[in-house]
Order: sequence, then C-alpha cells, then structure tokens
Amino acid sequence: MRTWDIIGNRRWGYLLSLLVIVPGVLALATWGINFGIDFTGGTLLNLRLGEDTSLEQVRATLRPFGHEDAVIQKSADRPREVLVRTRPLDEEQTARLEAAFAREYGGAEVLRAERVGPTIGRELRQRAVQAVVIGLILQVIYITVRFRSLRFALAADIALVHDLLVVVGIFALTRREVDSSFVAVLLTVVGYSINDTVVILDRIRENVNLRLREPFDRLVNRSMLEVLVRSLTTGFGAIVALVLMYFFGGPTLRDFVFGLGLGVVTGTYSSLFVASPILVEWQRLSERRQRRPAEAAEGAAVPELAAVGGSPLPARRRRSRRRR
Repeated sequence: MRTWDIIGNRRWGYLLSLLVIVPGVLALATWGINFGIDFTGGTLLNLRLGEDTSLEQVRATLRPFGHEDAVIQKSADRPREVLVRTRPLDEEQTARLEAAFAREYGGAEVLRAERVGPTIGRELRQRAVQAVVIGLILQVIYITVRFRSLRFALAADIALVHDLLVVVGIFALTRREVDSSFVAVLLTVVGYSINDTVVILDRIRENVNLRLREPFDRLVNRSMLEVLVRSLTTGFGAIVALVLMYFFGGPTLRDFVFGLGLGVVTGTYSSLFVASPILVEWQRLSERRQRRPAEAAEGAAVPELAAVGGSPLPARRRRSRRRR
C-alpha cells in the first residue's frame, strides 16, 4: 500500500517556504509595513449630524476623500453623533469633510477636531517585540520539559517564526494596513501554530517511545499521516468561518480576518512541512556525527598495505620479515 511520502518530498516544502518568505522580507526591507493611524496618529473628528445614519453611510461619505479605512464609532445614546479617526488632516481638508457631511445629512456640526498621537508608540512596540521573544523562550522551556527534548522545542519555535514571517511578509507585500488588531492577529497565529505543531510532535514522541525498529524518517512520516486528517479538518473548519466573516463582517474586519486566515493556513502547513522535517534533518545530522568517530577508529585499525601489491600483508609473513 502506497502512502504519501511527506518527509521524502520535504525539500519541495522548503522551496515553497522560501518563495513566500524571501519576497516578504524584501518587501519589509524596501517598503516597510503600512502602519495605520493606531501607530502613526491622525485626526479625531467628533461630528453631530442633522439626522441619524449608519456606519456604512458614514464610510461611503468618506470614500471619495480616500478615508474609507478610517475608524468610525457611534454611541447608542447619541445616534446623531459620530466619531471619526483618520489620517492627519489640515484645516482645509477638515472643512471639506464637514461640508460633505452637511450636504449628505442635512447639516453637520464639528464638536471636536484635534490631532491625536499614536495609541501604540515606539516604546510599546519595543515591549511587544520583547514579549514575543520572551514568549518564544518560554515555549522552548515548556516544550523541552514536556517532550524531554530540546530539538522538539527548537523545531516548534522555528515553525512558529516561519509563520510570523509569512504573515508579516504578506501584509508588507499586499500593503494592507497594520493597526492595533494586527497584534491580536500575531498572538492568535502564535497560539494556533504551536497548538497544531504540538499535536504532531506528541504523536512522534509516542511512536518513538514504542521503540519500533523503523528508520526515524519513516516513523516521523507515519506519525504525520496519523494526525493529518485531524489537522486538515481543524484548519478547514476555521477557514470556513473566516471566509464568512470576511465577506459578511464588514470592511473594518477584513484585514483582521485576512491575517487570521493566513495564520491558520501557514500554521497547518508549517506543522507538516517545517517542524517535522527539521526533526528529521536534526536526527540525520546527529547520526552523521556519531558515525565519524567510529569510521575514524575503523580506519586506524586497518592493517598496513603491502608496498607493491596494495593488499594487507598476512600476519605470518610480517612476523617472518621481522625475524630476518
């Protein structure tokens, strides 16, 4: 019976990862991340309109001015007031927006118009990076204790870094806006990725403890196939829910849902084509290192070769030559 040889084809997985990660890293180095107003700051407008309206109508009014990505809030007890936070505007741009709202809704009064700083500053971004690094270190410690193996922990963390690079890189390539919800996306990706990876690694550990006389790469491949349906089913269910949210959740959720979808796809992929193959590569490297001393000792024990014929001299002839 033929089975899918995932480990045997692991180099194709490496190639696919490089084809996604390298352009993303280049985009990060060239263009950077398209930070939203949560990171860069902007203008805060508090308007009282002449009539009640919906968030979608307000967004449609902002669209001709290029501010359809603005953060819009309404209060239930003040249905005619809207709070709009958008990119920095000067006085002339603010006046044009006020005139557009007045035409659309029978009048508009600006209750407040002020520049606001970023809600996530440089210091908080540095703390976020520190938190991610500390989280990775703690996961290494936890998985090392859980699986009693450092290589399992490092394989899981390499897969996790792979997933974060994919998500951040694709956001940089597509120039999607990164706001405060993107932090939640990264945290969700971390949780989903490590969960799916631990399931596969746990099955590998169970099969290793059975001490079956089976090559390690075959054992890993069989372990992956045993949990493959579970991983794909979980990922497919999450993707279905995210697709519905993407199309019916409104434009403000689309970047958030897009990031979650990327995390689910790359989290499932890295568990199969990154974490598990890294274990195999590590095992092969260890086996090669163990064979080197043995091969060196075996080579030192080889008898001397005959000077002319190049074949080992029999022991009796060597002793007779010494007597002469």
